[in-house]
Amino acid sequence: MMDDYGANHYARNGKKIIMERAKGIYLIDTNGNVYIDAAAGFSSMNLGHNHPRINATGHALYTVDEDGWGIVNVVPNTFPTVAQALFLQHACSVLHADKGLLMNTGTEGVETAIKLMRKWGYTKKGITPNEALIIVCEGNFHGRSTTIIGFSSESLYREQFGPFDKGFVSIPFDDLTALENVLEKYGERIAGFLVEPIQGERGIRIPHDGYLHSCYEMCKKHNVLFVADEIQTGLGRTGKMLACEHEHVIPDIFILAKSLGAGRNAVSAVFSKNEYMLFEPGEHGSTYGGNASSMMLSLEVLKIIEEEELCNRSALLGYYLREKLRKGLLRGKTKKAIKDIRGRGLMIAIEPEEFLGAETVIHELLKEGVLTKSAHNVIRITPPLIISKKECAELSRRIVKTFTRLVNK
Repeated sequence: MMDDYGANHYARNGKKIIMERAKGIYLIDTNGNVYIDAAAGFSSMNLGHNHPRINATGHALYTVDEDGWGIVNVVPNTFPTVAQALFLQHACSVLHADKGLLMNTGTEGVETAIKLMRKWGYTKKGITPNEALIIVCEGNFHGRSTTIIGFSSESLYREQFGPFDKGFVSIPFDDLTALENVLEKYGERIAGFLVEPIQGERGIRIPHDGYLHSCYEMCKKHNVLFVADEIQTGLGRTGKMLACEHEHVIPDIFILAKSLGAGRNAVSAVFSKNEYMLFEPGEHGSTYGGNASSMMLSLEVLKIIEEEELCNRSALLGYYLREKLRKGLLRGKTKKAIKDIRGRGLMIAIEPEEFLGAETVIHELLKEGVLTKSAHNVIRITPPLIISKKECAELSRRIVKTFTRLVNK
């Protein structure tokens, strides 16, 4: 049916596996095969599948009383809801932000941040109208809208979709000299610097220690906004609520999405310091953004992360899993097949040598009951943050077994 009626915008998995049920870190396909979900929906499923507290919250949200009254659904955002107010108050406190704006998808969140940077540049920094520039990094992935793909390095995203916006300057990722040079060159025209703390789609590229803090300091020196895309890295994935916290940086503006909706609703949020949330009524909006049901689920997401100490869990188990993988893979014949194993928290990359290739390994991992994804010849290991130490050991065992089988062919 998908071949007949679905668009061809995603390549279907080669084995035609169809997922049907899920619980915790596990998936079951229509043939009854069980898989460890080591992809977690590109970090959308940080809490795992069907977390009992999310299920209970959802059940309460969608239950009506005997007269048919229940939680308000979508209303014009000129009418605040209790749910949205409760979420924003709690989120801003937990995330050390002053203001939040709710949207639906990560792409919308990035577009929102772009508009905020530009408005601040024109109204506060005094940039000449329509001359503002935003610095981005090569290898970025911020979404697939026509604005965003215009500053992507990925030709597949760009070809046949132009013309593109000219208001962006691209520099190499993890290159402080390049950032300084652009800031010096364009100075008064630059409104913001948009960066992922770790480039997930580019193969989990982790910058050198001190990079983010130095970038933040450079931005302050040149009166430029530091904006972090924490869509994949946020909400505990790297061992902190925000990946920028590893370098004691609170961005001027940052974007969250994916796991904020717990896999149930599409939710994104843009948070900022007071002086940067400059929208006036009518300048931006969303019909579904901040709807009451999504807000109550997202509020529960934040509470679960805090109360179950998932940031700390991610840091500890991420280290444990990386060490298990290193001990299992960086020895014997498999050592020759591994270029690198790296990660932060439960955001882990296994980079195989070219002769093996990530796609080959990922295909074979399915036979061992492990589902993961590739990015630029890197196998991304990003299981739900609720994974146990025992399950980490089992995941490592299956990965090592797969590599061993492949190198011994």
